[in-house]
Amino acid sequence: MCGAEIAIVIFSQDGKVFSFGHPCVDTLVERFLGRNLPPPNNDVRNQQIVARREAGMRELNTKLMNLEEVLQMEKNRGESLREIRKRANGLWWESPMEELNLFQLQHLKKALEILKQKVEKEAQMVNNNAFPFQTLGSAWTPPNCAS
Repeated sequence: MCGAEIAIVIFSQDGKVFSFGHPCVDTLVERFLGRNLPPPNNDVRNQQIVARREAGMRELNTKLMNLEEVLQMEKNRGESLREIRKRANGLWWESPMEELNLFQLQHLKKALEILKQKVEKEAQMVNNNAFPFQTLGSAWTPPNCAS
């Protein structure tokens, strides 16, 4: 039921040989000896197993092709970024935008948005910590002093 191929060979004390195998002892022994015979296709269960294996292989091949496409896109993206850096001598924000293609412009926009978020976060932290004693009246006015 699980597609296992098995061969059992038993030698009795009298020298008689008993064997059991699925799908066939002879086929499995030939395969074990390195003759690599294909599994018989006359068994319905065997055909179902082969069909499931082929479906699994097709699915894995599809995943592999998708991953190869993603890899190629990332390689193209990396090359585009190297080109931007090379043109701008490391100052990517100073590169002429007219020379950038759509992908490069989109990447530049995303980088600027991320930079803006980081600057806003840092500015907020600086504003919150700029005057830590302002909320504490005693820090501005020494004790025992009349206002």
